[in-house]
Amino acid sequence: MNTPNKPFEQLEYTVKDAVAYIRLNRPEVLNSFTTQLYGEVKNAFRMADADTSVDIIVITGAGRAFGTGGDLQEVLRRMDDPDPLALYAYDDNMPFDTVKHCSKTTIAAVNGICVAGGLAIASACDLQVAVRSAVFGAPEARIGIASSMIPSLLLPKISLSKLKYLLFTAKSISAVEAERIGLITEVVDDGALETRVQELIGEIRKTSPNARRLYGEYLNRMLPTAPNSDLYRAFSSPECREGLRAFGEKRAPGFERREEGK
Repeated sequence: MNTPNKPFEQLEYTVKDAVAYIRLNRPEVLNSFTTQLYGEVKNAFRMADADTSVDIIVITGAGRAFGTGGDLQEVLRRMDDPDPLALYAYDDNMPFDTVKHCSKTTIAAVNGICVAGGLAIASACDLQVAVRSAVFGAPEARIGIASSMIPSLLLPKISLSKLKYLLFTAKSISAVEAERIGLITEVVDDGALETRVQELIGEIRKTSPNARRLYGEYLNRMLPTAPNSDLYRAFSSPECREGLRAFGEKRAPGFERREEGK
């Protein structure tokens, strides 16, 4: 088993039998994403992509979550920072485009809760295998955030009506429902995830790595993703600031309810 020259702090990275394994490792906060963790995911995929001995990448999470959204306490701190460049750390570190355009075949092994940024990373992977107890959702609108990345990654997978339902209600759905609507590749029983991922690796390796790479390029040209910089339109709204503060204070946000014509 190989380890990288530069160790990561918030994820684990190993290579075994030509597979790069990335494990998000902030289980105490459900693998919520700091800007550092986002950046480490980005660099881990870059490292695996550059490793000529690697042909498949598997990403999973430690604990009971695959990955949740951004660390909202950090988001709020950056919004309050007088440095106008503070928020741009997110744009600089976001890994979604790197994951989507990786030349190696990528598998999201979804071991639990998979929402917001976690859902975006899983959706950017080529294949998603989830345990039956996993849940999926895009809860950002609850705190006034509207990222263009989630819609652009999910729309090629599910219908527009299902996507709007997930975005507008911020509800979570089960792994079984996620598979039914095409959000993920397949569901396995709890405890069977590692075995199924290894089986899937064997199935994938019956095909040519170059053919898989070319298929990925063809599909990526057909399915462009929105720029993550759109996120700042949401960050700049008073509703987003109120939503973040309400989250930190464990209360319901006081979003303004506008009446028609006013």
